[in-house]
Amino acid sequence: MELFDQIYDIMLIVMSILGVVVFIVLQFVTPAYGMTFNNRWGMSIRSNLGWFIMEAPVFFAMLALYFVSLYFNIRPFNIVTFTMFVFFEFHYFQRSFIFPLLMRGQSKMPLSIILTGFMFNTCNAIMQGGWLFFFSPVDAYPVSWFWSPQFIVGTVIFLFGMVVNIYADRVIRGLRKNDMDNNYYLPDSWMFRRVNSANYLGEILEWLGFAILTWSVAGLVFLIWTFANIVPRSKAVYERYTQFFGEEFISQKRYKIFPGIY
Repeated sequence: MELFDQIYDIMLIVMSILGVVVFIVLQFVTPAYGMTFNNRWGMSIRSNLGWFIMEAPVFFAMLALYFVSLYFNIRPFNIVTFTMFVFFEFHYFQRSFIFPLLMRGQSKMPLSIILTGFMFNTCNAIMQGGWLFFFSPVDAYPVSWFWSPQFIVGTVIFLFGMVVNIYADRVIRGLRKNDMDNNYYLPDSWMFRRVNSANYLGEILEWLGFAILTWSVAGLVFLIWTFANIVPRSKAVYERYTQFFGEEFISQKRYKIFPGIY
């Protein structure tokens, strides 16, 4: 087991470094999906199918790791880690099975983007599931963890972020008239009056909360990756809104993602 512990630790270090590299690369390269889609990234498929293929693996991989741990009695049932597991799975159930079905329009996503997301999500399931079900100290999460400052603060942030993320997606989706409407519109209600990428802000808050409530290096690494992907994405979306809506958008003086900061 010691060898596996070492491999897992190396994986966390490598993924942390890669997260920083990704953040730097995305300052110069804009992935082609959603508002920034173009045909230069190769073969593409419908975005709703792409989201399912990209996000579902982490849901099933996490589920598999949980049952493997129980089946082989690697860890006894722990209500705290089970709760963390439910939080994680609820997000990805919504992202894999509900969000794609609700999407409007006929947008496309390159297979290269889908494959990259598939690979990261699989690695992330190993990181988070590995920590919760295999590599964390056996006594790391007693029942008293439920009323620890980390769990309480982290859970509040996580749930608030989830609400922001889901509702912001609903606002954006509701601007399109029907499933055949491929136009982009300027959301001007709720948090969007001040934050252009309110949906991305919600997702960052979710995984900030998860990192706090698990108080784990694995959670921190996931937060690094979330930040590395989403903050440059918010910049690209901001620039595209500027191109699409010009002075109408610029005059609103919105922040890209973090209110009062960026």
